[in-house]
Amino acid sequence: MRFLTKLVTTTVGVVCTTASAYLFIDEKKRHGVLFAATISQAPNNNNNNNDIIQPDQQSLSSPIKSSESWNWNWDGRHSDMNKTRIVRHIYLIRHGQYQTKTKVEDQKQLTELGNEQADWIGLALAESKIPFTRFIQSGLIRAVQTASIINKHIKFNRIEQDIDLNEAFPFLPEPAGRFADSVATGRIELETERMERAFRRYIHRPLTSQTEDSHELIVCHANVIRYFVCRALQIPADAWLRFNLFHCSITHLVFTSDGRVICYGIGDVGHVPQERRSIEQGHNNDVKGVARLCFIMAIDLSKELSMDLEHMLNSESIGEQPQELYDFRHVPNIDAEILN
Repeated sequence: MRFLTKLVTTTVGVVCTTASAYLFIDEKKRHGVLFAATISQAPNNNNNNNDIIQPDQQSLSSPIKSSESWNWNWDGRHSDMNKTRIVRHIYLIRHGQYQTKTKVEDQKQLTELGNEQADWIGLALAESKIPFTRFIQSGLIRAVQTASIINKHIKFNRIEQDIDLNEAFPFLPEPAGRFADSVATGRIELETERMERAFRRYIHRPLTSQTEDSHELIVCHANVIRYFVCRALQIPADAWLRFNLFHCSITHLVFTSDGRVICYGIGDVGHVPQERRSIEQGHNNDVKGVARLCFIMAIDLSKELSMDLEHMLNSESIGEQPQELYDFRHVPNIDAEILN
């Protein structure tokens, strides 16, 4: 008997933003194949495994294993490492929806929907009871307004402002597409330098002087967050445009004293009602349509399950908001899970 197990509901890619991924599991053989992968999950213990998709290194578009080892001194602080269980939590928050039909930065203020989104995330952060230790915003009006609305709920005593967190265009993305001819090389160099400066300022392991866990909020912009995530996870920085972020979404990174980086969520938006989510002005998310696209992809990869999938495609439950596995308000115990 086959069934579908829901794995992920956070923002994952540009095309399948917020789409749920599904793992197909054969209870008798105990193996599974993720619709976006081609790797068997179980050892080949019998001779009747023609239905198991086997990895073929030559045909893969990218290697299964990275050729680069983890750089433990990625933040230049490894020599100062403390052998402690102290960790840093960084919550990167994208601003709310804003006016885009203007080229004047001060006029790119939050829309009515953007104000609502900021209110939703402020409520969620307040309800989390997380003991925030720092609150930082970029210098652009949409981030300033978002931070102000959030602070009505969490009532932090001081918000810092850093213009190095302003939106920018980092490395020319790969694939570059329409950006190849439209972005000046000089501009990319300047903005990448600024974003890297901000990265080194805020994205690093706990300081040697730190005596307890810290929880830092940074309200900034999609490109900045995506660049930070790629750099922190040691993913090629030119991959930053391969995933997207909802307005007022939360990206949660955790840094241990020995230099490990754990991502607990990218673009989590479970605190915003589904019908009030957006990526850019005039473009709200069609979760049902994206879910259907993912099911179609799954059908192509596992035709045996087409009957089960067709049944799911015709189900009214596809349009419902999926239950989310990640919740920034209930983070697993870092000491027990990571450092023991």
